[in-house]
Amino acid sequence: MNKQASQPRAIYYVVALQIWEYFSFYGMRALLILYLTNQLKYDDNHAYELFSAYCSLVYVTPILGGYLADKVLGNRMAVMLGAFLMAIGHLVLGASEIAPTFLYLSLAIIVCGYGLFKSNISCLLGELYQPEDPRRDGGFSLLYAAGNIGSIVAPIACGYVQEEYSWAMGFALAAIGMLAGLVIFLCGNRHFTHTTGVNKAVLCARNYLLPNWGWLLILLVAAPLLITVLFWKEWSVYALIVATAIGLVVLAKIYRQAQTAKQRKELGLIVTLTLFSMLFWRLPSRAAVLSACISTAL
Repeated sequence: MNKQASQPRAIYYVVALQIWEYFSFYGMRALLILYLTNQLKYDDNHAYELFSAYCSLVYVTPILGGYLADKVLGNRMAVMLGAFLMAIGHLVLGASEIAPTFLYLSLAIIVCGYGLFKSNISCLLGELYQPEDPRRDGGFSLLYAAGNIGSIVAPIACGYVQEEYSWAMGFALAAIGMLAGLVIFLCGNRHFTHTTGVNKAVLCARNYLLPNWGWLLILLVAAPLLITVLFWKEWSVYALIVATAIGLVVLAKIYRQAQTAKQRKELGLIVTLTLFSMLFWRLPSRAAVLSACISTAL
């Protein structure tokens, strides 16, 4: 392969992180329902409701994660912080075998970490290329393939460790995978010098008596606690309804602000693709529930 066609060095660190993130996420998810029903003795309906709430919130928080990356953190810092939070969440989930009260907190931490990670890993990859770079499509294909590798290996590896050792060790393996990906990514820091970093001016600016970094710390503590309460009180459905309503209002506002017919047409296309994407990603979630039902029955 010639020099012009070769991918930037940084992409391999992004791909490695993507593999381990998928390993971590899908490894834990493969165990979660069985852990709730077999170990914590949840009834089936309660377990499925909690699992569904978790999967739903996981795909809502990237909106906030993307906003924080755009305004303050930058894609690279958001991805690293998200990976760290997910690793911590998986470790806390393992501890819930001893102290079940940690269950909701662990899921909330994972949700927040996923929100910071998922919306920004693709944006970080996009920063490695110029808009018209012919290597761009190949880079995103590589990222998608990497995720598939992690998601295929994870249920087998984490399931085996859980079966041979314990639930805590199965979740710990998911955490170790995420930490391994983060360490590999940090080793490639020198290749990301041209990507958008932390906006120090915005971070240090004062708003309502506190600098923005203070508000950011408060948010990083308050968000997991709030989501913990949503899981504990079973209010997540109401939160999702509110989030959907807000999303529709924002979408309508963006549509009204579109200046040309072409922009409105493209926005309509984005909405259509998003709806099909929602249906597509619903299938794996239903498959996870179905496989858990079969495993429990056997």
